[in-house]
Amino acid sequence: MLARFVEQDKEIKRLFYRKIKEKEEREKQKHLDKISEGFLGWFLEPIADVAYTWRRISEKEQGSSGENSVGWALHLWLPGDAVIVNDLVLEVEPDEFIQVDHLVLNTNGIFVLETKSWDGVFLGTKDKWRMKQGNKWIEVQSPTKQNERHVKLFKKWLEENLSNLYEKVKEHIYPIVVFKRAKWIKAKDCSMPVVIGGMEAVREIRKVKGENISEQDINLIIEAVKNAKPLDHEEWRKKYSEEKEKNEGKYQVTTGKTSTGKMYVRIVGKKKDAEKVAEEYRKQNYTISEIRQDKKDKSAWFFIILE
Repeated sequence: MLARFVEQDKEIKRLFYRKIKEKEEREKQKHLDKISEGFLGWFLEPIADVAYTWRRISEKEQGSSGENSVGWALHLWLPGDAVIVNDLVLEVEPDEFIQVDHLVLNTNGIFVLETKSWDGVFLGTKDKWRMKQGNKWIEVQSPTKQNERHVKLFKKWLEENLSNLYEKVKEHIYPIVVFKRAKWIKAKDCSMPVVIGGMEAVREIRKVKGENISEQDINLIIEAVKNAKPLDHEEWRKKYSEEKEKNEGKYQVTTGKTSTGKMYVRIVGKKKDAEKVAEEYRKQNYTISEIRQDKKDKSAWFFIILE
């Protein structure tokens, strides 16, 4: 039995693409405005317009064929309980979009695949990537950092939309970068596996063992991403403004012992919160030290109980 494909709602996806296009147009205009303000701006602006548009088109065309071939390899060679969502688009914050080439879900885990159809020879060291051109190594955009961002934002989206489920699955989300056309790649000390072609991606997915995610949870995630809509920016800002107001004034208090055996009280919050806690201890007839700020965490304060 083959792995199954699942698609996002087509109408919703059109809305996503329209919003992304509007964002790109705004970014393009900002780019052109900067050029037009400079010396010879009137001359360079039309050239920059063409170059910017060509670059965006080229980036999209480079990925498409590779994504398709990798998607079919996943479909043919992963087990029947695996679910594949190709070209997943989500808006995590206003105008903060992620476009995941392939999201693979099975009981072993959730796999976020970034596909690159780049030709040539590539070397990645600690998430910094270079491509060989002639006898030189030229720095290129890091696909591992790009996918690291995708995973971070996908986790944030899960936390926002499926908060109870998120805690169960967050440790079982795995990123993979797939080069489709590269002649040779070497990845050293990168934050995720980097492979060539769909079959190697399948082997990487199969390396993860265990029943880590239930089928019920997989179905919940699938339904959520299928019907995920672009954000209502006004509603989003209103919600987070209310949450911010609600959380203001809250602080955390912990106690413990120093290396010399004295009891300390640690407060994460503002200094006035620490002063409030200190005053409560004084009312209970404790003698305490002065309040000090934690050297490493500037949002934390502490005092020692002397008697």
